[in-house]
Amino acid sequence: MTRPKGFVWTILYCFGTAFGYQDDINCFSIIGESSWDLIIDHNATTSSLSVFVSESGPKTISCLQEQKNVEYRVSVLGDTESEIFVHPWIHMWQGKASSLVSDPPVFNYLIYGGRYRVEFARCDSNSCDQLVYSDYINIQSDLNPWCEPGNPLNQSIQSEVFPSSAAGLTGIFQFSFSPCSEIQSYDVANLSLYKSSTSENCGGTPLLIETVSLVKNVDGSANITYRTPELEGDYYYCVTVNLSHISCQLSSVSPPSVCSLQSVPIWIQSRPLLAVIFPFCRSHLECAWLYIVLMGSFILLLSVMLAVICVNCCDRRTRSKHIVRHDEVDFSGEVINLTARIPERRTWCELHTEWEDGGERARGKILLLYSPDTKLFKELQESLKSFLDLACHCDIYDLFDDALFDTIALDPADWLERFVDDQDVKIIVISSIGAYRRQMALQGQMPLNLPENSLLDGLFTSGLRFISTYPGLAGSGRVATARYEMLHLTEQSNSLLPPVGGDLNREFLIPTQLHEVFCWVHHLQPLDLMGKPWVNYHLELQLLQDALKLVRRDRTLIGPSPGIGNGLTMV
Repeated sequence: MTRPKGFVWTILYCFGTAFGYQDDINCFSIIGESSWDLIIDHNATTSSLSVFVSESGPKTISCLQEQKNVEYRVSVLGDTESEIFVHPWIHMWQGKASSLVSDPPVFNYLIYGGRYRVEFARCDSNSCDQLVYSDYINIQSDLNPWCEPGNPLNQSIQSEVFPSSAAGLTGIFQFSFSPCSEIQSYDVANLSLYKSSTSENCGGTPLLIETVSLVKNVDGSANITYRTPELEGDYYYCVTVNLSHISCQLSSVSPPSVCSLQSVPIWIQSRPLLAVIFPFCRSHLECAWLYIVLMGSFILLLSVMLAVICVNCCDRRTRSKHIVRHDEVDFSGEVINLTARIPERRTWCELHTEWEDGGERARGKILLLYSPDTKLFKELQESLKSFLDLACHCDIYDLFDDALFDTIALDPADWLERFVDDQDVKIIVISSIGAYRRQMALQGQMPLNLPENSLLDGLFTSGLRFISTYPGLAGSGRVATARYEMLHLTEQSNSLLPPVGGDLNREFLIPTQLHEVFCWVHHLQPLDLMGKPWVNYHLELQLLQDALKLVRRDRTLIGPSPGIGNGLTMV
């Protein structure tokens, strides 16, 4: 039945409205011919056809609202050539007039080229009559060439079933294929999961049916990935996939080969019994280390039990041989004084607080003697002096200090004699290649090529001579030597000789034994203190270590040079 002229239906609508017969007409019959382009819209991007009832005009909408409980059928029809590409239920909608206004239908999968139009039918309890048709619209084909009807490639479309994998009690299945048209949001696949005791007979009654979406790959192909829930172990599982694409639903065209895909059966291993206690034991291989631990523990306990039984039996047998028993108690002769007071141990932080709070604790006094072998080596001594001043709470006396130099320049020996009379003064001599050579020169084993009493015979040499010759000073326990660790200028071969060095006096390694220097100056025992020595003086220690690194990288040669005798820097 063809659609009557618009003005005829308009007259009938007005007549029906005037005499109360509006409920008996098809509301779409009053739409003018020029309005169908606004109502029927084809979206080429989504390959869908939409019906915009809101564009049909107020009379049509008012009519549909009055007929809100009347059934309407909306379907897509094709001409004689394209009718075979219309699906009876994909391209048909039926429902109440109220639903047609609030949620108008959208018909998907209009991908075959041809001429199509929309049929509007008013239905009653027996049949759908009063048919109204829209204008024809031309739709271009969205099919890929290999899916065109009659194309021999239709049955050999490229598809790939990836090897299935198992992760515990779950299986992972993946498929990839070339779709017949652009992947749309409404493209889905019906997936069926089967269980079987053999790999050959995987099929039959589905264990699970799900609908999954398609994923578009970069190369334009479609991808389906499915991860099963946890399954029963010790069975084979496989998956079949049926696409919802219209080319797979039409009975009038030959379906492509990718409409139905099937995976390779996969074996799901059951979990071991230990998985009940230890959930992470999803397989025997993952629990191998646990088996080894349990077996080792069992063997260890068995060995201990056997050893205890064996010792007990041997001891009982030995005691049974002794008839005479003596009530004697072994006594080593050592008297243990249970009332002796155990010395209290303090922490380094508590000890530092005694100076930091400005208490009555006296600061230490250190006379630091060193040979200024190189410029960086002398700067290293400045960093050491700063650390001893701040972290070790000591007053440092350096013969090369400008203020002190003005005091002792005329007679260093006289000042040193008066200075060491203070029993709290400790003397630290830095062992280095320059100090070693100067000591060798003082002992007559290496000439300095300088006249006696020359002003170039440096302050360090004067101090070293004073310590070596002053009666009782070198062996008083107030003199010690120090070397820097991993520094070429202070290697073990450059250690000072007696009476300054040797076995009579201690030698400290810097920076490892700085805490022992602290205890030596302040008359403490390192074992009586707990904790880290320099927890509050990280910055000072870091500055000292940075200066030491600079000297380690400095490879200035120390050796004889013309005009200076032994090549050392003299002050």
